[in-house]
Amino acid sequence: MTDKNKNLALIAHPEIWIARLPDLRAYRQKLLTLLSSAEHTRCARYMQQDDRDRYLGGRALSKLAVAKLTGLPLADISITLATSGKPAIAFAKDEITAPAISISHAGELVVVALTYAADIGVDVELLHNDVNLDDLMGVVCSAKEITEVNRQDEKSRIQKFYEFWVLKEAYLKATGEGLSADARRLMFTVDDVSSVSLLQGLDNRPAHTWDFFLRLYDQRHVLALASRKTDVPELDDSRYTPTRCMPVFKDALSLLREYCSEK
Repeated sequence: MTDKNKNLALIAHPEIWIARLPDLRAYRQKLLTLLSSAEHTRCARYMQQDDRDRYLGGRALSKLAVAKLTGLPLADISITLATSGKPAIAFAKDEITAPAISISHAGELVVVALTYAADIGVDVELLHNDVNLDDLMGVVCSAKEITEVNRQDEKSRIQKFYEFWVLKEAYLKATGEGLSADARRLMFTVDDVSSVSLLQGLDNRPAHTWDFFLRLYDQRHVLALASRKTDVPELDDSRYTPTRCMPVFKDALSLLREYCSEK
């Protein structure tokens, strides 16, 4: 193991970098220089400028955050896509371990999560108070989760639904299944302090390999992080005590300014 890999192995908590759409708009022209030709093509396919800025922000912020984490030059960092669409970091030198990565964007936020020794998924959604919950719950939630949502008052019903939604999206991003899986087969419960329990997953791995973090961010967005440890010993006891992976939140504005002020 190289000295760099030894140092990276000491990183214990996922990093979540958050950028806001107005800042991405302000630095758009310089950030575009971070995209590959294929990424430029994909970015241009979006019809709305805000959607182009969200895509640009996710790719650019991912590369900037990885460069900050590893000390590697930006020219040596690229993003590849699995056949499922799951992004992964690739380095010019194969001997350097790359972190797992996940990207999400909604409303005014672009979010990038990084970690080592785990599969990771992050999801953020903008709270919409005018959604048709009954229709959406039938697509997203299990019968038990629908019952839990319907126990709440009207305002809390909406947030509870979004909590289940972002947890499932984060889980499916971590596994790489994405929208190809039936989210209703997943089952979570969330208590009053946002402590998450996975009641039913989609793979054969035990629940104790998973950590979840759930947060109402800025009172307008709901954010979830799912982390599946890649090296966890088997437990004889099948009971699951929920744990929370406590990420380190980082404001991307200073990172954007630093890069975009370079000549």
